[in-house]
Amino acid sequence: MKHKQMTKNDYLERINEILFNIHGDLQKNFLVKELASLVAMSPFHFNRIFKELVGESAHAYSKRVKLEHAANLLLFNPQATITHIMREVGFSSNASFSQAFKENFGVTPTKWREVDKANEKRDFTFSQKSLHVKIQTMPSFDVAYVRHKGYDRSIQKAWLKLQDWALRHGVEFSKQRMIALHHSNPRFVESSQCHYVACLELPSHQTFYRSAEIGVMKIPQTFCAVFSLQGVYGDLKKYMDVIYHEWFPKSEYEKISLPSFAIYRENHFINADERFDLDFCVPVRFK
Repeated sequence: MKHKQMTKNDYLERINEILFNIHGDLQKNFLVKELASLVAMSPFHFNRIFKELVGESAHAYSKRVKLEHAANLLLFNPQATITHIMREVGFSSNASFSQAFKENFGVTPTKWREVDKANEKRDFTFSQKSLHVKIQTMPSFDVAYVRHKGYDRSIQKAWLKLQDWALRHGVEFSKQRMIALHHSNPRFVESSQCHYVACLELPSHQTFYRSAEIGVMKIPQTFCAVFSLQGVYGDLKKYMDVIYHEWFPKSEYEKISLPSFAIYRENHFINADERFDLDFCVPVRFK
């Protein structure tokens, strides 16, 4: 039993390394055998473990995050050509990109922009809110983490798992920084399909923790647009809409493929009053 648990822990570490490779370079089209070799596994074994832990094959995951990032760029960067965006996410022809995009989102990239201009899914509630933003380099963070699929109140389960883990390992949960990685834009990705990672920063004097469901990783140092936000459950989605679809097109920055992340001062998924106070950090570069 102990051997099996150690093996699963090792798999969590290896698959997390692969996820960072995929998100870190969306222009590259990794072959399964390349990804498997990065973590010293056979392609067959790698595919089986990846699907078991992530919920889809490595190929499907890579393709999906490429297309989701392209969908973001089409809206965030209205001045960018479709050909430029296509190359940013590793497609070599407009035809293959358009076909893959339509299969995933139901419309062509061109139509995607037109639909957005029609504001069919816009929520104007927060469009007049002023945003407090700083552009700065965020440090790296060593964290324990739990992956969760779904962007709704069920996220609380991931935080409860981290709380239980912290208690069993002598970590004072309330004194450690809580961070959440947001892999998906809930504006156009179904909430049930959004990928969220709940993270707890590790004490600096201790370096190694793992359990069957809890992984350990380093969130890399990133250059970010940092938005200070406060509100209640449901408000963060509205803030994200304003940030991604109003602030970015008017700014001199563009979002890169690394996931955005929230650094909580107050976490609405575990607070009884469902209020949050956080910094929402979006990795960026100059346009």
